[in-house]
Amino acid sequence: MTNASAMLKQTADLTGRFLLLAALSAYVAMTPAAHAEDTLAASGEPTVSASEWSFTKQVNEVHVLFLAGHDGKAVPDLSQNDITVRDDNKAPAAVLGFRTEKDLPLRVGVVIDTSSSVNSRFRFEQQAASLFLRQAVDRSGDLAFVMGFNNHATVTQDFSDDTALLSQGVQKLKVDGGTAMYDAVREACQKLQHRAEKDMVARVLVLLTDGQNNAGEANLQAAIDAAQAAEVTIYAISTNYPTSYIQQDLEAIAGNKNLRALVEQTGGRLLTPPGPKQVEKAFVKIGEELRSRYAVSYREADFTENGHYRKIKIEARKDGHSVEVRARKGYYARANSGNSVATQAIEGNVTLASR
Repeated sequence: MTNASAMLKQTADLTGRFLLLAALSAYVAMTPAAHAEDTLAASGEPTVSASEWSFTKQVNEVHVLFLAGHDGKAVPDLSQNDITVRDDNKAPAAVLGFRTEKDLPLRVGVVIDTSSSVNSRFRFEQQAASLFLRQAVDRSGDLAFVMGFNNHATVTQDFSDDTALLSQGVQKLKVDGGTAMYDAVREACQKLQHRAEKDMVARVLVLLTDGQNNAGEANLQAAIDAAQAAEVTIYAISTNYPTSYIQQDLEAIAGNKNLRALVEQTGGRLLTPPGPKQVEKAFVKIGEELRSRYAVSYREADFTENGHYRKIKIEARKDGHSVEVRARKGYYARANSGNSVATQAIEGNVTLASR
């Protein structure tokens, strides 16, 4: 064999080995994702630790925050084995994560009624709201905004972790006009939902009002849908303080009924302090609950993007005792544009709307 022939053969051998190595590298690079999908399908119920939760979500994945309590007190030490989840009356195809909400950054909207009817007690409510913001936004990553509403909703302080600025936002609120409560709830939920997030957060709306609505365009169901679609938990503090006037008491009953509908559908809570000086204690209770909830993420069984309303039911037992669970009631299985894939109103880190 001549030197030229030998060199050509050596070059061909090296080229072949290089091409083989490149093909093997490409195959290895593609294999983990496909292998992971096969493993997930075969395992049935994989679990993921809190530190491994990924921001990227599949279309048919649900994230639910819930509170667990017993004898009026929060249960702080539930594990994944203590709960059962039913989605559309079926067990999930897989539970993907479980952790306490204290690990999640808060996104809090404080929405305060500034209509003419609150004038006599507004100073106490402002003080209580400012104190709540100073206590709730207490960790790196927490953010809040302040919104007031009468005939229209007005943001007096945008998202911030500066409690001094948030308190100033509360003090800027001015009393006047009617009560467009449902418009305010809808706008606040959309504000929470449209903020882009890099990781999972806990979205909460704290509503301070008498529950009346005599202005605006939205109705009760529209407000509920907006909150549920964005997976916002609503806490409401009623300013319907007891009086000796029958008409006011009847209005108070109607207002509290509206507020109860908002909170029950979103997994929140209605607090009814006896007077404006007790509003501060109501805010404190909300702050305690915000750090006592749990988060569970799962993939539903038999999911189809057909607009069907899928009910969520979470049950829990601890040490042989039944535990009361408060969570959102369900979601619509439907696709949509934006950051969220299956919600009527978009949320950045979850793909399914709640109702």
